[in-house]
Amino acid sequence: MLELRIGQSVPVTGGDPVQVREAAPEDDDAVVVLMTAYLDWAHAILRDQYEVQEPPTDSSLVRNSLAGLRRPSAMILLAERGGDPIGVGAIRGLNTDIAEVKRMYVDPAARGLHAGAAVLDRLLSEARHAGPKTLRLDTCEFMTDAQRLYRSRGFTERSPYEGTEIPEHLQKYWLFFERPLRAD
Repeated sequence: MLELRIGQSVPVTGGDPVQVREAAPEDDDAVVVLMTAYLDWAHAILRDQYEVQEPPTDSSLVRNSLAGLRRPSAMILLAERGGDPIGVGAIRGLNTDIAEVKRMYVDPAARGLHAGAAVLDRLLSEARHAGPKTLRLDTCEFMTDAQRLYRSRGFTERSPYEGTEIPEHLQKYWLFFERPLRAD
């Protein structure tokens, strides 16, 4: 599995300063709030636009899932502005050659501050240092801003991949992406 290293905060130039850092266990409340908001938002759009009925998000399940996004084979990042949490993202190893981006989300009130770009850039940096050859992710088809960001960082579309958490009955509403991190 992957071994991720601790990095430094990444200031974003221009506009309000955004800092990205590894989330510590004491940040779990903020991480759960952001990840739950992401899932609630996505489920609402799936329901309203596609008539897909997903169960309500259980924040206790989100909290329990954080253990699978911690070291040594994963990492959660928290984006902050003025000390307030505004975004989140995680990376986990699928195997020694492949890592996956998980739960990237920026609070709607903070969009436009480039927090999503800062989180993704830090996740890319962490993945490169950890050593996998490929980084993968999935995103709902309606998340066009996220898709634009992923494409700007070299991600290309692919078919659903082994290890995705997206159930087969929902995959028709998702796009799957990957990008190489290093040559053989």
